[in-house]
This record gives sequence, C-alpha cells and structure tokens, in this order.
Amino acid sequence: MRPLTAIAAIAAVAILTAACTNATAVTAAVPPSSVTTSGDLGEQRHEAGAVTVVASWLADPVPTARVTLDTHSVDLDGFDLIQLARARLDGGAWIPATTWDAPKGGHHRSGALSFGSLDPQAFALARVIELEVRDVAVPSHLLRWERAR
Repeated sequence: MRPLTAIAAIAAVAILTAACTNATAVTAAVPPSSVTTSGDLGEQRHEAGAVTVVASWLADPVPTARVTLDTHSVDLDGFDLIQLARARLDGGAWIPATTWDAPKGGHHRSGALSFGSLDPQAFALARVIELEVRDVAVPSHLLRWERAR
C-alpha cells in the first residue's frame, strides 16, 4: 500500500509542477490585472500541423483572449496574429485582431490578443464566439465557444 501512495504523491507533484510552470509561462505576457478569465467562457484548444492553439477570453473592457501557441517543430516568432487572427460573434462578419501582445518565444508563444473593433456589449450577449488563427502550420485553427441560454 505504501508504494502506491508514494507513486500517487509523486504523480500529484509532477502534475502540479507542470500546471504551475505552464500557468507562469501563459500569464507572463498578459498584464496581471487581465488574468481573470471571462466567467462563462472556458478554455478552447485546437491542435493540427504540429501546432497547438489554446485560448480563453479575459475579463477585459475590450474583447481580449489569452492565446498560447505551442509546438516542437515550427518557429512561431514569425507569425503575427494581428494579421492572422480574427473573431466573429453568432456567425456574423469576421473582425480582425487589433493588438497581439506576446514576446518572442520560438516554439512557445503566449500573450493577449485584443479585438478593439468588437463591441463589448455584443460580445457579452453573443451566444457563439469563434476565434480563428489562420496559416500557422495549417490553413485554419478554429476555436468555438457556445454559451448556454
């Protein structure tokens, strides 16, 4: 019984260490005042072409997502999400990103992606929110949030 307890303890420490290490990397580029996520929207993830895109919307006056790009095969520093990311609400028109605040990171980039042209009230009322990151190892990484109504 004791070896099983020791293995469980080691696994728990490994999981917590990985979670803390990842959380530190993700929040480093996002101002501390913006790290709280939007209450009714969780995290979405899309993996294709050896690149993983993870995003969650922040509780910010301007619709802003915390976006992480992760890979072990592509240098991500050359990708400008202001040019490659867009969002839409309830199947409407695609709106381009207005700011991408992320330091260079090679195979791992994380930061705040803002959509200053999206009406915050419309964002708060939208049932379906889509975020697309285009041309990062594949034609499209599409993330979708649906609010229960």
